[in-house]
Amino acid sequence: MTTPNVDIADPVSWPDPPERGRCWFLGCPNEVPQSSTGGRPKVVCDQWVDGLKHTRLNKSLAKRGRITVPAPGSGPTTPPPASGDTGHAEQPAKPITAARQTFGQVLAQVQGTLTGLPALVERLESAARTVADQEQTAHEIAAVERTERAKVDQAEAERDAALTEARANKREAEDALTAKAAAEEAAEAALEAEELAAAERDEALAAKTAAEESERQQRQRAEDAEAERDTLRGELDRTSERAGNLATELTGARELIDQLRAELASAKQEAADTSADRDRLASELAEQRQQTTDQRRRAEDAEKATSRAEATAEQLRTELDNAHQLAGQYQDAAAQARTEMVTRTAQLEAARERIESEKAHAAERLADQRRRAEDAERNAETLRTDLAQLRTSSAEELAELRRQLTEATRTGTPTARSRTRAGTKEK
Repeated sequence: MTTPNVDIADPVSWPDPPERGRCWFLGCPNEVPQSSTGGRPKVVCDQWVDGLKHTRLNKSLAKRGRITVPAPGSGPTTPPPASGDTGHAEQPAKPITAARQTFGQVLAQVQGTLTGLPALVERLESAARTVADQEQTAHEIAAVERTERAKVDQAEAERDAALTEARANKREAEDALTAKAAAEEAAEAALEAEELAAAERDEALAAKTAAEESERQQRQRAEDAEAERDTLRGELDRTSERAGNLATELTGARELIDQLRAELASAKQEAADTSADRDRLASELAEQRQQTTDQRRRAEDAEKATSRAEATAEQLRTELDNAHQLAGQYQDAAAQARTEMVTRTAQLEAARERIESEKAHAAERLADQRRRAEDAERNAETLRTDLAQLRTSSAEELAELRRQLTEATRTGTPTARSRTRAGTKEK
């Protein structure tokens, strides 16, 4: 069955490949057996059909217009006979007309023979008399024997020469058939090598495209790693700046702690002075109380002194209360200063630990990014080397395949096929 777009007279329009199990030559009744192990399907039956063997070589020649494909059913299904073989004589297409012509010719010959019969009789009598002559007969027989013997020798020599020539022609025909088979095999090998070269060329182009894509991705990753490295460098710079600021704040906190320590020492000195004044006042108060007791016992004699002592005692009580309040204030200030000092010390330690931790993390991130960048650069270099080697090997293989194809086309020997298959196995 043909499709509307197929021209039976134009092999170029025939479907290639055909349906599985069918021959490429349109109208071929033979099925094409397929290999059970897979591989490329066969498209020709390798059988003689209509006087033409359906092979890959004839398929290629038909598509190029080098040979004409006979119409289905127009020729024999066996190979054409050799040039030296003879067949049966052809039968006339019009037997009645041929018989009439033969009858007329034979009748004319009979009439001519009857007309010349008397002369033939005279010739027969003369010949009989000559035959009756024994001497002439013996002489002629001897001459005939010599002539016939010479003819027999010549015929035998010609027979031997003909047999020798026939054997030589047979050998030449066999050599020609062998050379033709070898040429067909070489042509099929060249076609197979050409198809293999095209497939390997496509594979090499695909591998080249994949390698270029991989190189582009590696280059993009290297650029991303460099950008990330620059970003980390900026973060490290900002971290260093924050560390400097924290160091400045730490120095200020230390100065504030020193100032608070000085103020605390001054407060302690004032508290000590206040305590000494309080002891002195307490001692004076005890003395005044003793004096008051003495004066009470001598009340009648020292009322004026008692009044002055009471006033002095009241004043001393007021000063003592004031001293107590001032000592409490100094103690509160010292406690607040102590609390602030502890808080600032804790903040300072926390800031120092945070700075050390940030420095350590920043150093770890920087080292990790450096390792990533170095690994990316090494991977990119490795990929560049692999790509260069792949390009070199692909170019060498393509050059070798082109050379083998050219040699196979030029020489037409099976050697190119064996070398091509050997190169394919090595790859």
